[in-house]
Amino acid sequence: MHRAAVSTTQVADALRRDQKFVRPGPPSPHLVRLRQQQAQARQATNQARQAFIVAADGWVRVFGLTVPARKSLEVFAEQWLVANAPRDGSP
Repeated sequence: MHRAAVSTTQVADALRRDQKFVRPGPPSPHLVRLRQQQAQARQATNQARQAFIVAADGWVRVFGLTVPARKSLEVFAEQWLVANAPRDGSP
């Protein structure tokens, strides 16, 4: 999920940077390619987020955790993982 978000940000930054100097008229092939990459990166980010939410829903049910009110499953899962996941690779 993080990798997809970084990719989306990088492509968006490149597109923003290059669009500053665009002349009126049809877009250059370079800009068209950047827009296509941006669309692909957004789609990958959305798919990664959706897969994370599905997985988080599964382990929340398995462990019998309750998601607090006014907190999304995604935020709860990320915070739980940061607080409870082993950091050195040991169980």
